[in-house]
Amino acid sequence: MKLSEVLGMEVVTASGVHRGHVIDLRSSGEAEHGQPNTARVITEIVIGRVTWLERMGLRSVREEIIPWAEVATVGTRRVTLKNG
Repeated sequence: MKLSEVLGMEVVTASGVHRGHVIDLRSSGEAEHGQPNTARVITEIVIGRVTWLERMGLRSVREEIIPWAEVATVGTRRVTLKNG
């Protein structure tokens, strides 16, 4: 799976409660330029709730940063967290 496929996925708790959508993925280390690093380890997932107000630019997205260790599974349509 490519990291770009995770962007926009729904994020839910283990009990199925909607938490938002994936806005960004973060890793430690320097930014890459040129050749991609296939061994980069994701350390955080950034999620947020995007409504029509955010899409229109009338309100900024409220982001929440979650450690990657809190991710239980990444499916084809959603990311499930371990707790919550």
